[in-house]
Amino acid sequence: MIVFWHRIVVLEAKYVQPKQFIMKKVMLFVSALVVGVGFVNATAPIVSSSPVVTVQQDDKEKIKPEELPEAVKTTLNGDEYKGWLVQTAYRIKSKDIYEVEVKKGAETKTIRFDKDGKVVV
Repeated sequence: MIVFWHRIVVLEAKYVQPKQFIMKKVMLFVSALVVGVGFVNATAPIVSSSPVVTVQQDDKEKIKPEELPEAVKTTLNGDEYKGWLVQTAYRIKSKDIYEVEVKKGAETKTIRFDKDGKVVV
């Protein structure tokens, strides 16, 4: 009986090749792990490093360019904004900030000023 059992084990060892069989399982596990980590990283949120200022539309009041404070008008008439034309102007009520859209040729900018005419970032 022992001889018979030994022959079965020897025959199975020739056909199954345990080292390769275990290695296949290990490689399958590692592949599944890499794919799983890939899916987790693919759904990670993107975080912006620049600050974002949000303003509710109800808080933004459209005004005429003539209604801008004198300090803002003086800044817009300075050398830095020479040649830029005021297209639209808004007053953000909650922060007492003025948002001005200016245009020079095909280029358009939106600039925010405080009531003293200083640029707000």
